[in-house]
Amino acid sequence: MSAEQVAVEAGARAEADPYLRFLLEHRHWTFYLKAYPGNSGDQLIMLGTEALLDRLGVRRTVNPAEADAILIPGGNPGHWPDCGAALWRQVWRRFPDKRFVVGPAGFTGGHEWRDALGREGGQRVVALFARDPASFAALQAAELPASVTIGLSHDPALQLRATEWLESHRQAATAEHVLLAFRDDHETEAARSRAVERLPYRCRAWLERARGRRSRQRKIAAARRALTADRPLLVADVSKQNLHLFLETVRQAAEVHTDRLHVMLLSAMLGKPVFAYPTSHGKLEAVYRHSLAGWAHVEFPAGAGESA
Repeated sequence: MSAEQVAVEAGARAEADPYLRFLLEHRHWTFYLKAYPGNSGDQLIMLGTEALLDRLGVRRTVNPAEADAILIPGGNPGHWPDCGAALWRQVWRRFPDKRFVVGPAGFTGGHEWRDALGREGGQRVVALFARDPASFAALQAAELPASVTIGLSHDPALQLRATEWLESHRQAATAEHVLLAFRDDHETEAARSRAVERLPYRCRAWLERARGRRSRQRKIAAARRALTADRPLLVADVSKQNLHLFLETVRQAAEVHTDRLHVMLLSAMLGKPVFAYPTSHGKLEAVYRHSLAGWAHVEFPAGAGESA
């Protein structure tokens, strides 16, 4: 198949997706994918973005000096400034002459990213994309300049779904254990009260860790009640593992119980039964409704929410 035919087919697939359409419209640009702090889920985002650019025939480089645009592949800037405002400011300082794009990400939660865009983004920011409707609404409410393209797409990790890479992992899947993978950070529960917000940082951090541990234990108890597979239990926050161990551990699961978005996404792409549990801002539910409903085996156990 010729390069022109590939481009035509890619264009047809991208017509209904603003992120893919943007990339195709700018495939004459060369993109530098900016790495950011994160876990194995964020590495899936990077892999998915690389697969997408290659499939669309979009040029990328490992040398930012050669790039026309810096692309942050995704993440959750609404809750993690180190993949949001803090990272963006670093990029803008280092590469003031480069265009700036953020791939489908989570924008609910914090306001730091809006402040950074308003004060320092300037003309460098050309496009921002959301991975769920609530994040897209946050972009719409940010009153960005008309020159900034915004859109609603899908989490970039899902671009791996149709790849040979994922199919090889699907073929290697087994059913050796039941995986319970829960987080213990500030995303576990409802937003902090104003009184807690006014506490010194160390006090807030201690309280968040304590709340996170309690939340994790409640979810583990709820997961034990919801088990359907008769396999040994493996309790581990696998997103904190290196990528290869993360893939292997999920691949070996008979079923998966998690409140980690990318554990849910990888498990669903591998065809695993998934039981999804709430976080502070409903991102698993939102991404499921927007991107997985209709093809993934995901359940949200009743009574698995946070206690007061």
